[in-house]
Amino acid sequence: MNHIRLHEAFPLLPGLRARAVIDTDALVRNYRALLAPVQAVSPHTYAIAVVKADAYGHGIRPVVSALVKAGCRSFAVACLEEAVALRRLLRELLTGTVSDRDTDILVLGYTDPKNAPILALYRVATALLSEDYARRLLACAREARVTVRGHIALDTGMNRIGFPVHSDTETTETVTSLKKLAGDGAPAENGGLIFDGLFTHFARADEDFDTEMHHPDSLTMTQYARYIRVKQALEDEGIRPRVCHICNSAAAVRFPGVCPEACLDAVRLGINLYGYGVRDLKMSPNEGVSCMKPTLKLETTVTHIHTLLPGETVGYGGTYGADTSRTIATLPVGYADGWLRAFSGAEVTFHTDQGDRTAPIVGRICMDQCMVDITGLPVRVGTPVTLFGQTPSELEALALRAGTIPYELLCLITARIPRVYES
Repeated sequence: MNHIRLHEAFPLLPGLRARAVIDTDALVRNYRALLAPVQAVSPHTYAIAVVKADAYGHGIRPVVSALVKAGCRSFAVACLEEAVALRRLLRELLTGTVSDRDTDILVLGYTDPKNAPILALYRVATALLSEDYARRLLACAREARVTVRGHIALDTGMNRIGFPVHSDTETTETVTSLKKLAGDGAPAENGGLIFDGLFTHFARADEDFDTEMHHPDSLTMTQYARYIRVKQALEDEGIRPRVCHICNSAAAVRFPGVCPEACLDAVRLGINLYGYGVRDLKMSPNEGVSCMKPTLKLETTVTHIHTLLPGETVGYGGTYGADTSRTIATLPVGYADGWLRAFSGAEVTFHTDQGDRTAPIVGRICMDQCMVDITGLPVRVGTPVTLFGQTPSELEALALRAGTIPYELLCLITARIPRVYES
């Protein structure tokens, strides 16, 4: 077991008040469970592991280390800063017979074209957001006399970034502009731009299959059809990006059984790597995928117990009171740790000498503490508590209470919560 502190100046003291325990073995099992059905129908397809936002709050170093050991060689992040840090990490991790030159890093969002030299130096590909963007990136690459790699982003319906391909007219215009860009950006002594990939992002792959997944009226299948039209048109023009990818986490689970050809060269595995998302899909996932588990567990301990007298209230604003005596436990976590005020009323698990017991958060959650009604439970000071992470349903219930999704809650666990890694 290793302790990783994100607040590096903090001393690592015994008796942690709270911690996030990350199971890297579970991460690897999830990775293999997700990739197995894909490769069963499309053996050449590989995984692009999405490790943005410090690997969804899990810690990029141990997550990437575990995935590299499991054979993953392709990663995606959100910005160039993350990409540079990841490349440095890969150079550190991969030595000897395996070189970091065998790994790919893709920035899924915006990179300032002025950073073309950094893209080239760290061998990072970036999303090509539009024709104007691609031309500015090419100009900067020429000025720096470097060749940069880009993955063409297609806007097939997400309406976020990408070359527009919503209609036949837009498709024709996009293919024409990409053909010209391919010629203008051909690598030369003074640099260039390589179309290394072609991708789009599904907007509703996790929710819009109310009937059969491949129903032609679904937005997801509409996006897929638009993508394939562009891919084929580019191939007709002799443009064949090295890596074609369209499946995000949800689609990587759904597509192998109903549309295996959509697996293409790679699938992007994000939230599902970390044990969430599959249960929400309107389908019956294969046995391996359904056995995936959360990789992060948020834990704390009871620091104080007292009796709430009849007529008294708990916490700021007095939002919780009692007509009878109640026993209240205080936990040393609050919204400054990412334990949101919206979680008031949620159930947490106490690991007592008589077995696990659940009890509700009461009153308003403070910046650094919260209170739980433990009346009648065999809880004492020092009793360990799990806030979430034993099963996917715990974090999903918190997300529902907060009106958000598990992604956001994982990323909100703050840096003052030490990450502890088990394998």
